[in-house]
Amino acid sequence: MRIGTWADTSRLMMAAEGQIPSDLCIENIQLVNTITGEIYPAGVDILDGIIVRVRDHGEKTPQCRRVLDGEGRYLLPGLIDTHLHIESTMMIPSNFARAVVPCGTTTIIADPHEIANVMGTEGMRFMLDDSRNTPMRQFYLAPSCVPASPPVESGGAEFGPGEISSLLEDPRILGLGELMNYRQICARQERMMRIIDEGKRHGAFLQGHAPRLVGADLAAYILAGPVSDHECRSSEECMEKARLGMHVNLKASSLSNHLQAALEGVRNHRWKDNISLCTDDVHAATIYGSGHLNRVIRMAIEYGADPMDAYRFATYNAAREYGFTDLGAIAPGFVADLQLLDALDGSRPHLVLLSGREVAREGECVEKFSGAEYHPVNTVDLPPLSAGDFRIKTPDEKDFETFTIYSKQLGPFNGGGYETLPVKDGYISIEDDPELAVLQVWNRYGKACHTSAPIRGFGITKGAVASTVAHDCHNLMVISRNPEDALIAVKALEESGGGIAVAEDGRLVSHLPLPVAGLMSDAPIEELVEMIRDTEEEVGRLCSGSSLLKMATFALSALPGAILTDQGIIVDSAESFTPLFRKKTSC
Repeated sequence: MRIGTWADTSRLMMAAEGQIPSDLCIENIQLVNTITGEIYPAGVDILDGIIVRVRDHGEKTPQCRRVLDGEGRYLLPGLIDTHLHIESTMMIPSNFARAVVPCGTTTIIADPHEIANVMGTEGMRFMLDDSRNTPMRQFYLAPSCVPASPPVESGGAEFGPGEISSLLEDPRILGLGELMNYRQICARQERMMRIIDEGKRHGAFLQGHAPRLVGADLAAYILAGPVSDHECRSSEECMEKARLGMHVNLKASSLSNHLQAALEGVRNHRWKDNISLCTDDVHAATIYGSGHLNRVIRMAIEYGADPMDAYRFATYNAAREYGFTDLGAIAPGFVADLQLLDALDGSRPHLVLLSGREVAREGECVEKFSGAEYHPVNTVDLPPLSAGDFRIKTPDEKDFETFTIYSKQLGPFNGGGYETLPVKDGYISIEDDPELAVLQVWNRYGKACHTSAPIRGFGITKGAVASTVAHDCHNLMVISRNPEDALIAVKALEESGGGIAVAEDGRLVSHLPLPVAGLMSDAPIEELVEMIRDTEEEVGRLCSGSSLLKMATFALSALPGAILTDQGIIVDSAESFTPLFRKKTSC
């Protein structure tokens, strides 16, 4: 796929030979060649947004409308993020672009399955419209799992082969988003196989998601069609997937960081052409404070990666993963998406160019643009609730055990098991056990269903946290020690159209409103970051340092372990429910 197919080839050839002036000549730079791995002094000439020539150092500057002095800096291609969810940044696409272009990111491939699970194709249209005029290349994937696990959870929309086929007609939608139902795919479940077949029929890219999948199951998954994976959690897993030809997307997100272990898995591989980088789930405060994909590069270098490898992962390799033949390198015919850096260390660039025009300088987006006109619709539709609804009612019979979720703070994934818990006035009593809290998932799309379970080890000792950011169906999630505080937090989200709320001692202590699908804010990043930091501080204080997005994974049905959905409790991605109560077993 060529981005610059619109260019007049004859004009480009004439500029390369000096017969007509170029638009821009960049002089006095150290060119970082992502094709050969060399660094050398050079000059670069650009016409109509395309690189027409790379000149030897010292060669006379040709006819040119503008000369840019690189002042000895490194010139590299713009960065390409191979997998992310813009919704997780909590910014709408236009504000996301303003935030990350100054970090050197010029192209992204986003899977909008978060908003698709809330608003279906209407949400997809918003993402496409709001990103259309941004100074970066925003490509999308058609969400393959809406909802992620339809037998055991419900969301705000459903995508089948028909919806997928329609979405793939859009030229900015490159393929199928992460195929996270890996167990159903390995079992050749009809719905998922039909969705995959629709992607293949369109010649689409098939993005994978297969945490801890190895051996025969991994082989079956690869045979089904997915070509990439961003869920390597150990060096052994990364090594195996790379050896089997998968394109491995190494990541460091706001939810998890397995980057060091994954890098170790490919450190001794002679060829690393199938390694790229991604951010997956990173919220605005992380981007504002530490950067975007350049942050992942910086971390990779700190973990021992060769800087040239790290930058190649995020440029040339990333472009080849998606079949972009004119992105990711500096050579004749390549699009002039470029950045000038003072050092090859993951720092923010001095200057960023998109198609040869200046879009960011010294950490600021300098190109003016507007997003889509959009009036958020409140997507939080709950039944009338009282404080009593945030307690766990017990069965009438005696001698029962209660299934309890074990926070992943106690292990790699959320666990679970049956316990004998105290009962008071017909409800599970958590008052005398500071390790216990009540975890609930409420359907927020007008369906009268919810699931409750005790949770152990999350760290919350008082108050309540409520959130409409709950991967992937994004129903309402509540973790509470006090039912009255839970009601206060939930009411705040009902009124604002979603977000994250913290209540304590009968009052709302922090509220992060996310009125766009209950996932994003249209506020500028500077304002949003202040709200995020305030809410994160309160969540961390109440929940022993837990991060803002940590609780979102308690509803992520695609993960192994014990999970709560609006329909029930599932363990290890099963398609049947684990009962909350069971008769006590005798020894």
